[in-house]
Amino acid sequence: MEFVVLVKVVPALEELRFDPGRFTVLREAGPLFLNPYDQRALRVALELRRPGERVRVLSMGPPSARGPLKEVLAHGADEATLLSDPQLAASDSLATARALVAAIRRAPHEVVLAGARTTDSETGQVPPEVAALLGVPILSSARTVARDGAGSGFEISVDTALGWATYRVRPPFVVSVGEKIAKPLKATPDAMTAIPEPSVGLLSLTGLGLPAAEVGAVGSPTWVESVAEDAPARHPEIFAHGSVEERVAGAVLALNARLARPREPPRPLGPVGGSGSAEREVLVLTTGPDGRCEGGALGAVSEVRRAWPGYRPSALWIGEPPTEADTYRLGLAGAVRGYYAPVDRPPVGSDGAATVVDRLLDRRAAVAAVLFLADPFGREVAGLLGGRRGLGLVGDATALGSDGRGLVLSKPSFGGRTVARIRTRTTPVLATVEPGAFAPAAGDGSTGGLGWEVLPPAPGPTRLELVGGGQDVAEGARPDGREVVIAVGLGIGGPEGIERLRPVAARWGAAIGATRRVVDAGWVPRQLQIGLTGRSIAPRLGILLGVGGSTNHLIGWQRAGTLLAVNRDPAARVFSGVDVGIVGEIDEVLPPLAGPLARAIGR
Repeated sequence: MEFVVLVKVVPALEELRFDPGRFTVLREAGPLFLNPYDQRALRVALELRRPGERVRVLSMGPPSARGPLKEVLAHGADEATLLSDPQLAASDSLATARALVAAIRRAPHEVVLAGARTTDSETGQVPPEVAALLGVPILSSARTVARDGAGSGFEISVDTALGWATYRVRPPFVVSVGEKIAKPLKATPDAMTAIPEPSVGLLSLTGLGLPAAEVGAVGSPTWVESVAEDAPARHPEIFAHGSVEERVAGAVLALNARLARPREPPRPLGPVGGSGSAEREVLVLTTGPDGRCEGGALGAVSEVRRAWPGYRPSALWIGEPPTEADTYRLGLAGAVRGYYAPVDRPPVGSDGAATVVDRLLDRRAAVAAVLFLADPFGREVAGLLGGRRGLGLVGDATALGSDGRGLVLSKPSFGGRTVARIRTRTTPVLATVEPGAFAPAAGDGSTGGLGWEVLPPAPGPTRLELVGGGQDVAEGARPDGREVVIAVGLGIGGPEGIERLRPVAARWGAAIGATRRVVDAGWVPRQLQIGLTGRSIAPRLGILLGVGGSTNHLIGWQRAGTLLAVNRDPAARVFSGVDVGIVGEIDEVLPPLAGPLARAIGR
């Protein structure tokens, strides 16, 4: 068995800098480290390796990445190779996948592992694009990876929107690993000094045998048009003095004034193009792996009508037949056409879903764009489709736009501190959009009713066997679409603090979400994470308890109506990104806050 681990060398998040001309990360600007998610993938590969088997590490980056890559050899990898060439600079995810696949194919490769994401880009697009180019299955965000008794097969559990699913698979395949699978490896200074120089091999574009036109800025189908700072637009009012009761009373008065203001309604739906205008058609995958409608997709359908006037959003449904209620909701959201591909029985595999879209694009060759939700399933389908068709893919989009030069998408960049405007050179435009980033239309957006064109059935999995699964959270526990949402940070004190919070949350009718660090600590399921790598939500009121206030977390609240923070540290960053803040211990603030806040929100 030959294992290949894809590892990226990244700058520390707080050291991220970008080239103001090329809008790319400056990897020479500060210390470089192994991406922690890829470190987990390496640990898994080393633990799976049996005598006589090899673990090979591949990375792509500047020559300075060679030093940090020595660490993988200190951990026990058999070989480490750095792809480094000036012509590889500014490669987008597809161009990066092309280069990595060319290197992977230079030697045996039964199992390819990578981290589910990288700390400098967060999109998680490269693993499914690599799988598409290799023509093998992809399993994303793995929780566990185990070999069977004979050692020739694997059982892998992966994250889903509400829980997990477990598959049996035989090599070859690609698997990306999530945060919970293992702790990152750390090498001691002695182990690092024991690695001789030169130990990390160098491979240039010439050695890859890959044309320069397929990589780098020239070969990348997407490019960054501009990057702008994304400063918070809120004007905080912080209550830090007086007794707890006085602070709470002042905060409630401030909240009452804000909650009494009517929220700005979403922009109205725009007109649609002519009925036969395929070049104005936008496909939106509206179902998840369970074959049911995803709420975030309704918002994406509506946003196409708002942000891309004259374009026609079409709902793509893969699963059990859509009900009359589903059809009505999609028409209300603004869909003007529907495509339905049946399945034998859910769950729907990402490979089968990508095949449905692939076939449909063969028939509707002039489609302008295809949108997917930026969840594990949507990222897999989009990455597989982009890799197969050589299409540019914009990940985690939070805004759509257009001008005389075509469609443009905006997404958080450089750790969420900035927003990048991105265009693609290929058609159709592919993008994953943040779940909850867009509000579904409140008025009737249909044009004479939504009809369904039946497509050939989605093919079932050929190399993946579903053997189990379950839920971590109930459907109703997710924060999407809720009027009041609480986010807990490490300041909540642990799982017991969350349990003490639940009666108050029930009184407020609030869903509970969390920061990434709380999820990493295992206090709540990953599906409840809010922020750059979690969910984007738009409640009437958001309540942040013990949250430090990282940009990555606050970006998930950009569309929230009013934000209240409670933190004992008056200098906490969170207070600069909310509307109202109370300085104090959570357990002291909640009792006098519970009743007045319930009345303020009509509970």
